[in-house]
Amino acid sequence: MAVRKPNRKSRVAPGLALAQGLVLTGSPERKGAAPVIVDINRRERPVLDDASLLTAYETHLRLHENRSETTTTTYRAHLRAFSRYIASEYPKLSLPEVQAVHVKTFLLAEAARGIEPATRAAALWALRSFYDYLVSEDLIVANPASSVRVPGARKLRTAIYTDDEADPIISWAARQEGVRWQVGHVLLSTFRYTGLRLNELATLRLDQVDLGARRISVVGKGEKERVVPIPPVLVPVQEHYLTSVRPALPHSKFFFINPNSARTRKFHGRYGPRSVADLVLAAGKGAGAAGRHFPHRWRHTYATSLLRRGVDIHVVQRLLGHSNIATTTRYLHLSDTDLADAVDRAFPEG
Repeated sequence: MAVRKPNRKSRVAPGLALAQGLVLTGSPERKGAAPVIVDINRRERPVLDDASLLTAYETHLRLHENRSETTTTTYRAHLRAFSRYIASEYPKLSLPEVQAVHVKTFLLAEAARGIEPATRAAALWALRSFYDYLVSEDLIVANPASSVRVPGARKLRTAIYTDDEADPIISWAARQEGVRWQVGHVLLSTFRYTGLRLNELATLRLDQVDLGARRISVVGKGEKERVVPIPPVLVPVQEHYLTSVRPALPHSKFFFINPNSARTRKFHGRYGPRSVADLVLAAGKGAGAAGRHFPHRWRHTYATSLLRRGVDIHVVQRLLGHSNIATTTRYLHLSDTDLADAVDRAFPEG
């Protein structure tokens, strides 16, 4: 893959320079100035090494794409692993000079180390995103990772709770004593009937919930706003929490108040991701449900419940806040019984 001349060691696109906080230097001989060379327009620009490019990309993810900290951290880990590989195997090659063959050999090396196909696929997504960024900044001509595939990277069946598993978990939480489960029961019920992401639920503010209108205003990934309806079955659960449980808890702007959060802790006044995950795990095990118990399993369950009840997939897409319909299709879990029922409804007897 060709690199745009003279981008290899001379040009820094305006957006990249802004993300890095870089300024042009007037003279390369000035003591302490950033290293510069002259491009075809005779304009002097600082040279960025691979580490600076990666740092600029992380800044882009956070400030321009509004990616979550989890996504940014995951992409950073994959990209640093790739950068180390290139530095080791191709020491004279910079990241903008990478071609598809280098991406393929990296993924093969990861496979040889025993890295699972799903993890290699995630690394490939990170590389595609990074090189899309370099293309957008006019640092390379084309994305070297766009045509690469990961052999054997099949989509895994997403874990869900069936109705016969989900309802007993909620009932188990309701039967537990203590303020932890008075809040926990409502938290799990909200997962069950709204499909909120973990971070959306943990950071949900009181003013975002309108029980009278039966709606929750959510700010999701990428700072995208959406409205999630509150189903009638959830209304009395949340009303009881607001009138009988929440007033006795420490003052907080957040809807779900962690009764055990200390004033000196990072998540004072609300639940942190680990506390929510602990509740989900304890309830799943306590009710005797099979499989792994994690917050996103409730989101899978919500989406699958809607689809199995005949809700249009585009409606489910809006409820979940997906920008791409392909993401929503991952929540399809149609069993043989589902397929048979669908055919029976389409072609009834007589």
